[in-house]
Amino acid sequence: MKELTHMHLTVNARVNRNFLELPKERAQQFVSELMKITKMKPLGPLNWSDAVDLDFPGQSFVQMITTSHCSLHFFRDEMGNGENNEIYFDLYSCKDFSYKDVVALLDKNFGVIEWHGMLYNRASTKKPVAIMVGSDKKTDKRKIETAKY
Repeated sequence: MKELTHMHLTVNARVNRNFLELPKERAQQFVSELMKITKMKPLGPLNWSDAVDLDFPGQSFVQMITTSHCSLHFFRDEMGNGENNEIYFDLYSCKDFSYKDVVALLDKNFGVIEWHGMLYNRASTKKPVAIMVGSDKKTDKRKIETAKY
């Protein structure tokens, strides 16, 4: 049996103010692209929902994958002009993946303005490693910065 990696990526991001909703079809398209670039496979259908709590308008999904799951929550800035549209994304997998490719896919689909997150190893057989990742506000906002802890 191949050794499992147990990688978990979390991304919190402000996204393009013109991104107003995440219909199920668009969420499914994103997941399909994610499965392709990470070489992962879905395990069952996409679980998608429109916001029930109108204090937090937006949409959410969870996709079980053969190696674990991914989820995304999109919150629309209803009070402002879209400047604070946000996504919260998680990808947990026992299979290794390129977090830079995943962040690039998030940018392609949602127009990431600035972001931060964490990549960490959850394997019980290895020493924990956490890497803080995110954009650099002072220079190129899409640049990936890392710091190990």
